[in-house]
Amino acid sequence: MRLLILSLLAAISVQAHAQPNFSKDIAGGSDHPLLHRYEGSMLYMFGGENLGPARIVDSEAGKPVLRKVEGKTANRFYWGPKGRSALEIHRNYQQALTAAGFKILYACETDQCEKAKVQHLVQELPREANWKSFDAYVSSIFNSANQPRFHLVSAAKAGPGGNTHVMVALSEYTDYQRVRQFVQIVEPTVMEGGKVTVDTRAIQDGLQRDGKVALYGVTFDTNKAVIRDQSSEQLEQMAKALQAQPKMKVFIVGHTDDQGEFEANLVLSQKRAQAVAEALASKYGIPANRMMPRGVANMAPVASNASDEGRAKNRRVELVVR
Repeated sequence: MRLLILSLLAAISVQAHAQPNFSKDIAGGSDHPLLHRYEGSMLYMFGGENLGPARIVDSEAGKPVLRKVEGKTANRFYWGPKGRSALEIHRNYQQALTAAGFKILYACETDQCEKAKVQHLVQELPREANWKSFDAYVSSIFNSANQPRFHLVSAAKAGPGGNTHVMVALSEYTDYQRVRQFVQIVEPTVMEGGKVTVDTRAIQDGLQRDGKVALYGVTFDTNKAVIRDQSSEQLEQMAKALQAQPKMKVFIVGHTDDQGEFEANLVLSQKRAQAVAEALASKYGIPANRMMPRGVANMAPVASNASDEGRAKNRRVELVVR
């Protein structure tokens, strides 16, 4: 009985919802640079986050499945121009993605989508997406019971930092004679590190207990051995720990993830370890003969390199007692 009442209230809310203003975009919104809207469409909602989770449709043994990905997410919801069909808009998106070098992971038009029950897979995705301002009315019209002429295309493109995913789900809304378009783009991104500094006591405890300690507060410019200014606090804590134990000698070990060629990563990790040793010697007076910099590239991972999160954990500097 309670569910019936809630359903009736939801239906009344949808009926009472004011018709969107199709003449202008929502304030502050724009197309994503990677994928422009179907010509004549109106941007109704937008959002995203620098590093977040998402679910995209993939294919497994010819059947649609949801897969978890993470990265820089960008979400858009458009109303199509009046009178244009979902099929026409869907094929335009698919054509544009293919022309841009994307591999189609899964695509379906109305009959195939209904047969594979794709609507049931994606009906919650608009709710999960990060929006600047969320209109529950939009979520309700993506319910699997109310998706006439539903179409979907999910695609991916490999790049140096990982895969970029694009998914477009479409369905017609007969009351407005317009097509609603949910577009989600997930790009590879590097988590901004150096936000947590390990203090002197923790460094000392780690060296005594484990003979080593990983330090994520030392960060570098991408593919370079230039220490970022934000690393100064971590370097200071490292120096204090070494000053407190003047007889201790350490390896300073540079680690990378598995992106790129191994030999290049080996050189890079060595240069980064050397940069840390030089900074500790020149700025904090730690004798150079107490420190031996070594780079090991990606030979000692602490997490899987299959995800952005794992790769971020593998990119680190360690102090190791010798």
